[in-house]
Amino acid sequence: MTVIALAFGLRAAGLSTSGFSEDEINKVRAIEEYRQGHLSANAEHPMLMKLGMLTSVEAASVWNRLAPTGSSIAIETAIRLPNALVGAATAAAIFGVTQLLFGMPAAMMAALFWAVDVNAIAISRIGKEDTFALFFFLLAVWYYERAKREGARDPVGAQRWYGASGASFGLLLASKYFPHYLGIYALFNSVTDRNPGANRPDRFRYYGLMVAMFVVANVAVLDPSTWRYCLNYTRGGTVVHHGYTFAGRLYVNSLLSSNGVPATFYLRMLATKVPLVVLGALVPGLIEVFRRRRERGFVLLTLWLGLFLVGYSLAAVKFLRYALPLFAGVDIVAAIGIVAGIEWLLRKSWLAPITRVTVAAAALTACLTGSFLAQKTAAPFPSLFRNALGERVAGTMFPEENYDYGVREAVEAIARVAEPDASIVSDAPAVVAYYVAHSGRTDLRVRSLSADGLPQDRRSTFVIVQAEHLTFENRDLVSHLQLTVAPWQQFHAGDVRAIQVFHLPTS
Repeated sequence: MTVIALAFGLRAAGLSTSGFSEDEINKVRAIEEYRQGHLSANAEHPMLMKLGMLTSVEAASVWNRLAPTGSSIAIETAIRLPNALVGAATAAAIFGVTQLLFGMPAAMMAALFWAVDVNAIAISRIGKEDTFALFFFLLAVWYYERAKREGARDPVGAQRWYGASGASFGLLLASKYFPHYLGIYALFNSVTDRNPGANRPDRFRYYGLMVAMFVVANVAVLDPSTWRYCLNYTRGGTVVHHGYTFAGRLYVNSLLSSNGVPATFYLRMLATKVPLVVLGALVPGLIEVFRRRRERGFVLLTLWLGLFLVGYSLAAVKFLRYALPLFAGVDIVAAIGIVAGIEWLLRKSWLAPITRVTVAAAALTACLTGSFLAQKTAAPFPSLFRNALGERVAGTMFPEENYDYGVREAVEAIARVAEPDASIVSDAPAVVAYYVAHSGRTDLRVRSLSADGLPQDRRSTFVIVQAEHLTFENRDLVSHLQLTVAPWQQFHAGDVRAIQVFHLPTS
């Protein structure tokens, strides 16, 4: 419980430090539709996380009506709180899976690594479905592995655990449409247990619970309009601009593209954003994975890291948050590496006993302290963390890590001085519109930079430029502005410039 409390504290602290991102605004709009009984909003994603957000927002509203002045909960905090809770609970799921497959010492280390993992913390602090999907995947694996052990002596009694695993896989799919998670685990079981005999799940119960939980937690899937929307979404019908910036270049980020973001994306992410002490612990961990590669747990790790890394690297579409299962796998392998290294040290008879214990304790302390300091130094913007190898590319390798920080502050600054009927042009128009509505400036007009361009009526215009929203449609206009107009204001996340605002006064 102490580790979970630590994990939650690090994820929940200062959740309203930054305003909403474009993706989060879609969730805010969706839960507003849910209140009206319209369940097909934001239909490209399942409902479970949004139902958690709705519950959190309603609870925050009750609190804010009763709480003393100065103790209110910001809407940004309420929207993100479910992810912080589930991200913290994932420490328990990682502990359970690791304890069953690799033993108690590795489980304790893996849970601690996850609790202070700066990259996992960053993803758990945004309102996206990946945190929920990973949690229910790990929970499903834990239930299944527990069933395998109990089934060795009591196949009938093991069915309750198999059923719980199927239900958890259903909740995974109700969190995010990621069926490949099921595929990876099914492949793992077919490789490691080709003749399970009676020690296998009852298929009707297993898949029945999976489907039941999926439908109960994602009832919108029964609405035909959801399927029509999803079909339009997969065809690109909802896309209004194109492009993804990585390492200073603009790439096509489309499922159908043959020239997408480079395959080195996730490798460079791991090399520059994982704390060096964890990377160091990976070395003995990977050696141990290779040495014991035929054991059940190590087969799972090999498939987990290999298929996620290779599969995601070959896909044209890439996002930092997709790497969450990779970060979990890295934490587990690093934990195995630390335990293996300490055990190796303690076996060395040529070292004095006191020396063996001292060196082992120093290695353990260095790894945990290094991981803890990594998130500490990155606060309150953990998504911007980079290790010593990544210092030279701060804010330019992965502009996505800004997560629309500064849009709220830019809108507040503009609303204070803008002339009547002025325009705000941005490629986070939904975020801008949300904060304009809350500023009381109902006269301000909001436009999309990529879809609409600059207004032609020559009224006062403020243009919000973000590296993370550079697109093929807006790059020429952005380049022209940056070369010819001095920024009106700039907003920084730590030492990274997140936003430039250009003011084009009335002609």
